[in-house]
Amino acid sequence: MRDKNEIDNNYLNYIVLLLFVGIWGSLASDPYDFLILFDNSKNLGFEINVINIINFVRAIFPTIGLIISLIIIVKYKIFFNHNNFIYILLIIQLLQLISTFASQNSFINDFESAIDHIGRYNWIISSITTIFIFMIAEKLKFFELKQLFYISIFFLILIILWFTFISIKDFFVLDVKTSLYNLDVYRDSAYILGHPMPRLTGLSRSILFIYILILLINVKEKKFLIYLRYFLLIILGSLLFLYQSKFALITLILIKIFYFFSKKNKIKTGKFILFLTIFQILLFYSLSSSRNIESILVKKNLDIENINKTELLSKDRDVSHFRSFKYRDKEGIDLFQQLFFSGRIGIWEESLIFVLQRPIMGYGSMSDRIIFSTIRHDKSIAYNPTSNAFIYSLLSGGIFSLILLMYFWINIRQKIFYIFKFGENKNYYQNIGSLLIGIIFLRCMIENSMMLFGVDFIILLNSLYLTKEK
Repeated sequence: MRDKNEIDNNYLNYIVLLLFVGIWGSLASDPYDFLILFDNSKNLGFEINVINIINFVRAIFPTIGLIISLIIIVKYKIFFNHNNFIYILLIIQLLQLISTFASQNSFINDFESAIDHIGRYNWIISSITTIFIFMIAEKLKFFELKQLFYISIFFLILIILWFTFISIKDFFVLDVKTSLYNLDVYRDSAYILGHPMPRLTGLSRSILFIYILILLINVKEKKFLIYLRYFLLIILGSLLFLYQSKFALITLILIKIFYFFSKKNKIKTGKFILFLTIFQILLFYSLSSSRNIESILVKKNLDIENINKTELLSKDRDVSHFRSFKYRDKEGIDLFQQLFFSGRIGIWEESLIFVLQRPIMGYGSMSDRIIFSTIRHDKSIAYNPTSNAFIYSLLSGGIFSLILLMYFWINIRQKIFYIFKFGENKNYYQNIGSLLIGIIFLRCMIENSMMLFGVDFIILLNSLYLTKEK
């Protein structure tokens, strides 16, 4: 039920939509793209061109959106009567804000300029702006919150299509021997608007989100939609096998298990899951083997091709399509940690050392990038996140940030438990939202996830409202 203080203003409906589109457009922007104007040492080199203008708008939009949202919230007095979860997320961000300001008194102040420090506030501002957008949307009388979810799905599909095209194209075109997972993210073709594309782990996460939407949708026995659903699930599943993210593959298995037990007709459901799995693997192997077939054809056609083909043959174009899981120098616990946590435990241990030095305030937003790029012995690693949302909350916001994060997940546990009621609950959006929330919770164990502004954070907010009781 909506409260009695709903806002009847159609103009705000459009403003909310524009703000939300702008927030998605600002994703992965670099705050330095507009802060450079305040850097006297470099702003003379700022070139006015289309790409720089687009990046400037993307980077500054969260701040503009925050101002607009705050004006609307103050004018219509809509700070109150929201669910507890929205306030918890907001307070966490405010704690991050305070911790980032206080980090000027920590050792990391020696490793960042004033402009770099200001740039760290951008992620907090983006998160707060997103929260404000949902707070406003919730109070609008004639606004359907699902519209924000549809916008999110649209952008997720764009992300998947664009970066999948680039990744697979480069895998077949470039002279590489590595698996697709290990393809260099800093290659020339992997940049968009001057910024590097995300790693395949993030892209796999987005694919999982869309996979869930398609898997749970009710096509009502319409043959065309049924075949389209099969086709899309096979394509998306094969991409997850191709990208070989451990988390994504394990989660894909869990999703299929939950789906199996949620259906009454276990035999029919089991056949469906088996059919999908077989064809997903077959398509994966087809894509993989075609890459090696190309090198064979090059060798067979050597005598009738020009010198460029000869030069191509001189390079070994046979590639490994599987991630290397051979850790010959490790055994026992070390091998277990490497296989299942990909070296994260060492990073967690290092993080806790710094946490103990500053347990109350922490080091502020994005501080792990600074700490591990300056402290780690491996100087070739430019950015190394904590890769655990709970440890990151300690490192960046101190003990109170961790307590609030834990309380947040305890507070919304019932939304996750919807997963176990799929067979009874016929509400499509609640099922979708609960499964998405569950995946994001799992990602908190191995990524900074929703503690930072990004896809996880936006989809989490979407999902919390999708699971809201009517």
